[in-house]
Amino acid sequence: MTGNSTIPLKRFARRRPHVGSYEQETAKSAPKLELNTRIREYFNTAPNPSAPAYLSHREVPTSEEISVAANDEAEEEVEVPANQVIGPWESKGRYLSDHYALLREDAVTPLRNVVSEMKAEPYVLEKDSVEHSYIYEKVFITGLTFAHGGVAARVTFSLRRAGKKILWEQSKRLAQGTLIALSTAQDMFKTLNPPEIDIFFGSPDEIEIDPQQEWVMVESSIGYFEAYRHTLLSLQKIAAEPFPLAEYIVGVQREISPPWYLRQQSVKDLSSLFPTTDNRRSLINLLHEWPDQAVPRGSAPSTTAASLDASQLNALRRVLTKELAIIQGPPGTGKTHVSVLALKVLLQNKRREDPPIIVSAHTNHALDQLLRHVNSFEPEFIRLGGRTTDKEIIEPRTLFNIRQATKLGVVPGGMKGPALSVMRKLVKDMQQLLRPFTEGGPLSETVFKEYGILTDGQCQLLIKGAESWVDLTLPDGTTTAISKWAGEELIEANRRTLPEDFGFDYEEMDLEYEQLKELEAEGKLASDEEIDGLRGERICFNEPLTGLETRHVDFESLLKDDLWKVPAGLRGSLYRYMQQKVKQAVLQKMRALAKVYGKRSKDLVIGKWEHDTNFLQAANIIGCTTTGLSKYRGLLDSLKPKIVLIEEAAETLEAYVTAACFPTLEHLVLVGDHQQLRGHCNEPELEGDPFFLDVSMFERLVRNQVGFTQLIRQRRMHPEIRRGLMPIYPNLEDHESVRLREPVPGMGNVRSFFFCHQWHENHDQLMSKINNGEALMVVGFFNYLVNNGMKPKDITVLTFYNGQRKLIMRGLKAHPNLQGETFKVVTVDSYQGEENGVVLLSLVRSNTSNTIGFLSVANRVCVALSRAQRGFYIFGDARMLSKASLLWYKLVQVMAESPRRLGFHLPLTCGLHGRTTYATDPHRFNDDAGGCEADCRAVLPCGHACELKCHP
Repeated sequence: MTGNSTIPLKRFARRRPHVGSYEQETAKSAPKLELNTRIREYFNTAPNPSAPAYLSHREVPTSEEISVAANDEAEEEVEVPANQVIGPWESKGRYLSDHYALLREDAVTPLRNVVSEMKAEPYVLEKDSVEHSYIYEKVFITGLTFAHGGVAARVTFSLRRAGKKILWEQSKRLAQGTLIALSTAQDMFKTLNPPEIDIFFGSPDEIEIDPQQEWVMVESSIGYFEAYRHTLLSLQKIAAEPFPLAEYIVGVQREISPPWYLRQQSVKDLSSLFPTTDNRRSLINLLHEWPDQAVPRGSAPSTTAASLDASQLNALRRVLTKELAIIQGPPGTGKTHVSVLALKVLLQNKRREDPPIIVSAHTNHALDQLLRHVNSFEPEFIRLGGRTTDKEIIEPRTLFNIRQATKLGVVPGGMKGPALSVMRKLVKDMQQLLRPFTEGGPLSETVFKEYGILTDGQCQLLIKGAESWVDLTLPDGTTTAISKWAGEELIEANRRTLPEDFGFDYEEMDLEYEQLKELEAEGKLASDEEIDGLRGERICFNEPLTGLETRHVDFESLLKDDLWKVPAGLRGSLYRYMQQKVKQAVLQKMRALAKVYGKRSKDLVIGKWEHDTNFLQAANIIGCTTTGLSKYRGLLDSLKPKIVLIEEAAETLEAYVTAACFPTLEHLVLVGDHQQLRGHCNEPELEGDPFFLDVSMFERLVRNQVGFTQLIRQRRMHPEIRRGLMPIYPNLEDHESVRLREPVPGMGNVRSFFFCHQWHENHDQLMSKINNGEALMVVGFFNYLVNNGMKPKDITVLTFYNGQRKLIMRGLKAHPNLQGETFKVVTVDSYQGEENGVVLLSLVRSNTSNTIGFLSVANRVCVALSRAQRGFYIFGDARMLSKASLLWYKLVQVMAESPRRLGFHLPLTCGLHGRTTYATDPHRFNDDAGGCEADCRAVLPCGHACELKCHP
């Protein structure tokens, strides 16, 4: 590194105590441990000299990658291939290389944009940054940590440019796995080559150790590199492996064959679906027959399958009989239910020698939901990754907790022990090497001699001359020949980041942080196993003295003579020069040792996984997120998995699903809905033509007419609410149960309504769109529903903008009638897969330019319209939306049909008197008690009539 670097960052944290049943259990005896050599084979594949260049790219971007777009002219140098979303790819190699290039560009672009801005405006403040920069100045390296994951530098920094105090526990800043860039304070990115954190450098060759060097550190508030890193590595790995199902994924072949294992043995037990009256097994040859009715002859009259509609049965058949099974499920059609039933059948037919079934989902939340269903019939599942909020069912089943609860044995021939032994020795070597910079005081003449800066003769003359001097004690209490020689020319090296308080306010706490930042959940807070990899010995640099920096002096000529002949005024500067030469020499040795340490660190991961595979191969079902599929790919590959099921597959970028194509894969199940949320891209320009990075594998295959099954009967929304989805799902049917949904109290028979207004939008300090009038109307109506008997937990407020979400949340919390309540006010993007009794949708946008932003994205609109069970009420500028969007025009037309549910007057119906009044603005809800305008006159316990207005 010549002055700057890109660096993946990790926070250190304390180990959390384990919760759950394991606290009360005694340690379990370990299974007999065996060595699985497949893991080291996965990592130690010899490089192919003739392989494409992208296969040799390192996982952390280089300085050159980050600095490409330093100016407008350089932007032309970023070459990104177009994505092939219609028709087959020309080859497996082209498919993998292009997806690698697209994904890497999306991972790198946010930080590149930040660095480009810093080059153009070196002193920009965060509040003025147009690239969403987080900027830290006065960055100093204070020590090193020799962690299991590598050598990390501990740094301190100033938050002056942030202009606010940071609530680190809820802040997205400097999250573990974030990519950051460092530049010297003097350079300020011109040549890109709490307030104490640990950072890992992109390569051992870029490690820095100078505690006196001041840096500037930046990160982008957009994107999360850790979620990309492992998937990029997986794409590189797949290029050298067999690629199962490539005829469909690459060649978009439409007719799908049965899985290989099913072709070998096609008779399966379907008792979990069709139990018989005499408790015999329901053996069915899946390649030649399938029950043509919900309750086949001989089955018990009440079966699991009896509750399924025809489309769900067809979906189950596809899952069980096709090696690539794609199931599209519109909102409320029971996608997860079908997945769970399929897993029951697959598990029922799993042989003892078969590998575990892998289940995955895009988010931790969805994965935990799926595993809770699995727990009902297979409680011995294992979850990879520790980011779960379910402390009762899921957390005890994480691999980390299972490992902790079991007596650890030693894997015969494993790499863990040897790797740790070498690493311990290397730590001692590095500590000894860095000792001159940790002991305090000036560097001794012995150090300068050791590194060839002074000769033995110069040292002898230095010591002899010092003996004739009066004792000189430096500020730190040391006395050496060097200190006597330099005398008062040595100065305190006090360039440190000191505790600071600029009088800033705290940054605003994001009350929905966990929901809004699910993409970062794999690394926002270190899981227990990751914390384990961050522990290690630490050294602190202690270099209190240096000399003044002087330029235009030939220091090398001064070093050729007796140092006592150097003019006193230059001795401090010469000391500084010699000090820097020692640092350079030490740095080269340190980087060499760190490189070896890094290799042994990877061996340690292999050794740990060689141990973990013994637990995993005994499990029947293993769960992880789609990020985890890449992160733990080497571990999962060692199990030779045959079956992988992925939920939320349409919300996942294609490369993450490609990573699930293990060489041994025979059966891939993708469950999702491409008409709901798409995958998230950091760089908007990569969405749409010609890159289409946000198009999932699920959507691409469906649009290419590769075989799939669509669920068509929804069991969530009352029919009046469901009709709002007709422009998106014209053939969606209602299950009879949804007609029995309870009405919404205070609304008569009005289950849905589009309240129209023309209150103009605005924006908050973060430029997020807000609409004050609309927010007041939503808060007032929310309180009206609560007054009529709705519980706050049964009402969700949705909006497309985080600024509006915060505005409504503040209004609800400030309402005198709602004190102490908990509210669900969330963005649409964070609510896919969720539902509630009543949903209030705040659309925000209202302007004269007919600009609707996020509301133009049909996938987001689909999610917003499909979350409510009993009541759904929209607040927005219907006239403007109809002009700006064909989808909104169609929705407004549907709402205007009989029964008309559209207008500038929101109908409110008194539950006591049956009177209907109309709210046209937020003032209608001032002092509202939930009733109509009639006098109450109810007889009170005291015998008098109530003199208040009508109230429930």
